[in-house]
Amino acid sequence: MTSHWVKMRFSQLHCVFLLLLFSSLGLTSSQSFPIGVGELANNGCACHGGASNSTETSLTGLPASFESNQTFELSLVIESSNELQVNASQGGFRLLVSDGIIEFDNPNEAQEIDNGWTHTSEGSTQRAWNFTWTAPQDNASSVEFIVFGNAVNGNGNSMGDAWNSYGVTIPGSSFEGVLTQPDVDQTYSLSDFSLIIGGLIAILGFLYIVIK
Repeated sequence: MTSHWVKMRFSQLHCVFLLLLFSSLGLTSSQSFPIGVGELANNGCACHGGASNSTETSLTGLPASFESNQTFELSLVIESSNELQVNASQGGFRLLVSDGIIEFDNPNEAQEIDNGWTHTSEGSTQRAWNFTWTAPQDNASSVEFIVFGNAVNGNGNSMGDAWNSYGVTIPGSSFEGVLTQPDVDQTYSLSDFSLIIGGLIAILGFLYIVIK
């Protein structure tokens, strides 16, 4: 009787652990954000899996340096081996700019959320967006641009989507000092995996105590 009870409890615990494991690894693969995304994507399009070399995200039109209040016409472009779909979502982005004024050519295609810019539902039907950037007054400063671009396949979820990132720091004409470029590398380190495994073990231990 005792042996049967232990096996039953272990089986329940095993099922719960598997559910947690699949949830931790696959939950973000079941969601998509065709209406735009806020600070959740400030470190990448994690809801669409890891970064992919099949997609290239870029900002064109950026200067080597800027003058005070100077305005530039820029384009955010996503190029990918993912085929474009007709009458469906094609791509999305999260754009972070540390200073200056951003104005999109078509305000219906982009929106400001959580101190950054992202696509709208209408804007998700393309993979290129045009906008202007007006530099800040202080031309002795520098401005950081970070963008995460996602090429989607229009199936309504994140399976098969592919994203990548781009980052650059632009100095003002009077900037002095060391120019630090943003780190947008999305590769996972050994310590990251250690934290994930450690967290799963902690959850497993907690559930064991509760179920016991």
